[in-house]
Amino acid sequence: MKEQEKPINIALVGLGGQGIITLAKLIANSAIKAGKHVCYNEIHGLSQRGGSVQSLVRLNDERNPVFAAEDVDIVIGLEKLETLRYLYSANNAKPRVIISDYYEIRQTAYFGYEKFPEEEEIDQEIKKHASELYVFDAEKFAKFFSNRFKPYNVGIFSAIIDLDLLKIPTNIAEEEVKRKLGRTIFLKRLNLKAFKEGKKCLKKIWKIMF
Repeated sequence: MKEQEKPINIALVGLGGQGIITLAKLIANSAIKAGKHVCYNEIHGLSQRGGSVQSLVRLNDERNPVFAAEDVDIVIGLEKLETLRYLYSANNAKPRVIISDYYEIRQTAYFGYEKFPEEEEIDQEIKKHASELYVFDAEKFAKFFSNRFKPYNVGIFSAIIDLDLLKIPTNIAEEEVKRKLGRTIFLKRLNLKAFKEGKKCLKKIWKIMF
């Protein structure tokens, strides 16, 4: 085991069914194979309801993976409003933020039970709570696929690895995609394509200059 680096606290947030648990496992397992200490937790039960889902991953440490929101270093959001909710709980932590440009109006808004903010308002609020902001272009990513199944979580995983914030070698991450998401030839090809193309869809749009 090589000398460990500074611990990195990562929060993955979004909606049920977006593949957050799978994304957390891809990060955790790849980091382990890269020689890092890792611990993480999983939250199940909301994937059938489109409810809030969160997973916490701590790299370079093997203690309890449940950390306070104000101690987060990186927030990976697969849905904008859920990302903002987590950032509000993080107070003044100013983490690096990686988000998909996906925003979903909840059914309760259509029924008139709740009023949700406009997407532009959410974007501006996220900027206020991030030290760096990277946006994953889900629409651009979708154009690489002709079928209905588009593994956005694998695309975001690719973009995170390419960004090199986690110091996980690309070849190790790609092998983990093959291992975990290659149960059939079709799935292997689809997810490897997602891993190949995902890094092309991330762009930095915000950074605080210290």
